[in-house]
Formats: sequence, C-alpha cells, structure tokens
Amino acid sequence: MPTDLVKARIMTVMRNLPPLPAVTRQLLEVMRNEDSSADDVTKVLSGDGMLAGKVLKLVNSSFYGVPTEVTTISRAVVILGFTGIRNLALGFGTVEALSGMGSKSDMTGYWSHAMATAAAAQALAPFVNRRTDPEEAFIAGLMHDIGAYVLASSVPESYAEILKFPASERLQKELDETGFTHAKIGQGLLKFWELPDAFSNAARFHHDIDIAAGGDQPLTNLVALADILACIHGGDFETDASETDLTRLRSAAGLKPEHICSALDTMEQKIEDMAEFMKISGAGAAQSKVENSVPAMTCVVVTTDEARKNLVSCLLNHLGHETYPMESYFNQEPGSSDIGLVLVDPQSLNRDQLDRLAVYLGDQPTNMGVLVEKETTIPDSMTSWPTLNFVFGGKQLASIMKLQPA
Repeated sequence: MPTDLVKARIMTVMRNLPPLPAVTRQLLEVMRNEDSSADDVTKVLSGDGMLAGKVLKLVNSSFYGVPTEVTTISRAVVILGFTGIRNLALGFGTVEALSGMGSKSDMTGYWSHAMATAAAAQALAPFVNRRTDPEEAFIAGLMHDIGAYVLASSVPESYAEILKFPASERLQKELDETGFTHAKIGQGLLKFWELPDAFSNAARFHHDIDIAAGGDQPLTNLVALADILACIHGGDFETDASETDLTRLRSAAGLKPEHICSALDTMEQKIEDMAEFMKISGAGAAQSKVENSVPAMTCVVVTTDEARKNLVSCLLNHLGHETYPMESYFNQEPGSSDIGLVLVDPQSLNRDQLDRLAVYLGDQPTNMGVLVEKETTIPDSMTSWPTLNFVFGGKQLASIMKLQPA
C-alpha cells in the first residue's frame, strides 16, 4: 500500500477516534471541579449501572484486598478515593473505546505487554522520589502503547508487515511506512480524550531516554522504566535497553537497584490480579509471563563489578535460574560441575585475564556467553561466543543458548 494512502487512512481514523465513554468523561469533568464532593462522584457513577457493577466487582476482588465486602457505590468511592475512581473509569473506558475500534489483528500480545508495564509501574511507584499514585502509574502503563492499537485498527495489513520485523526496528518501520510512530499517535489520542498531559507525555516519550531521565516528567520516567521491566518479564525490546539506560532512569526516579528486583519479583502476582480487571473490561485475560523456553539452570556471572553482578543475577533469578558464586566455580567447589551457563563481563577484566579465562572455559563442559553494552570491545579469544545485553529477558537468553557450539 502506498505510504500516502497509509497516512490518509491513519488520519481518517485519528479524526474519527471514538471518545471515551460518556460516564468516564462526566467523571473526569466532575473531578476537575475543586468544589466536587464524594456525593457528586457517587451520583455520576451510579448513573451507569454497568460501570458501577464493574467497580463494585473489582473493589471486592483480590486486586484491592478489601477485608469486608463493599456493597454500595458510595462506600467504594470512600475506599478508592477520587483518584482511584478516576483511574478505574479511565481503565475501563480505555478498553471499551479500543474495543470499539474493531481491530482485526490479534491484540493478545498488546494486552500482555500493557498489563506487564502497568504492573511494573504500579510496583515501582511507592519508591520513587516524586510522589506518584500507584493507580495513576498503573493506568499510565496500561495506556503507554495505545497508539499501536490505533495503527493495528487503521492499517492492519501494513501493521502486520511491520510486526514481522525485529521489535527493535519497529519504531523506525512505523515512521517509514506510515509517517507516524505509535508513540506519537498515542499522544494524539490521549490529548483528544483531554487526559492530563502527564499521560499523553508518557505515551509519547517513554522510548526517549533523554526526556524520560531528564527529571521534568516523573510519570514518563516511571513508564519508561516499567516498559523495560515488562520486556525483561517477557517479550521483545522495542529499543535496545542498556545497563546505562536502566541506571539513568533508575537514578532519575531515586530508585535503588533492589527496587528494580523487588518490582520484578512482584509483577507476576500483580499481573494475575489484573487479569480479573481485564476480563471485566471485556478485553479477555491476556498472557502474563512469556513461556521461558530455557530449562532452569545454574549460572555463573564472571565480573569484578558488583553492581553488574547483582543486576545480571537479579534478571537470571527472575527468569527462574539460580546463580553460583564466581569464586566457588573457579575453585571447583561442590556444585561447580552443575553449571549450565557462564556469562563473562569483558569490561571488568583485563586482556590477559580474559585470554586465560577463554582457555579455561574452553576446557569446561558448559555453555558460555559475553555480556555486552554498545561500546563493549570483545577480545579475539571470545569473538565466537554468543553475546547478551546486560538488560535481557527470557527470549534473549534463549537465543544465546541456541547459538552454543555443538
């Protein structure tokens, strides 16, 4: 399809995008009014039986863990507060509006990633240095790739071809083929819905590390981090996430490395809780963690950089693998013969150490890999080894296992 025609179809869809449901818009309007009370919110919410029923069902689910059953909308408003009700309405309204677009594409992957990003953003929110409501973070994560849904609905044939390319190339392919990226389209949709700028900015700039780590857009920063954690949890990276990027984003948010590991540890349960949310919304329960095709194994991380060792160990543990101390491995202590993978950080060792290490590992019955950043120089003795970025998920780990010599 000619690019001009693709652009015309997208512009037509953008001009005719469905608005948020009336009750959602009414709630947003009421909540913008500083004089509004809980009774005003209850009145609007009670006027839509379907949404009221969804809110009651959700507030009584494991997602919120309320100790006693909530049977009235007024009580739900008290428990959830204005922000909680607004975010629930936005979540339900977003799914309803997107469903109304009638996409012919299989959007299971879209919802899986959206849910994982929402879970990660919610898990990180309590620890950031600029107060962010966890429910607001959840909704921002849920909507961050909303432009992709518009593309899939407006130009399904072209978008299907774009999805055949590696995830890291899709942003550029979107721009080349349609004149837009899903990030730009997402910003346009959320502005059309008159949502707060923080939401539209998060959709627009979550792939722009310089802006996300700049300190002026805390919700964008949080969503950018959550997007990376969602890709670690399962899926493909749309941009090459590096250790440097992750550190910049984490530092800008005032997060410690242990907060990243904690978020990864709690994501699975949060995604399971959210499955009920998505089912109520009519989107269906999306997949959570992408099935890891690498059987559980014991790994060794060879590095003298403690921060890098902790990061890689955290990711391996999240993916279901154990780590074994480097010193114990080289000393051939009990358990060292069971090592399934050795990952080497060449930036932390000198050339002589690397060459001797390559000879030593070449005599061991184990799989090997080199941990790399964009600027990493791989020694000649290891150029035949598979490489793995410091920020990786199960799919990337599986790919280097397939490249091991017979």
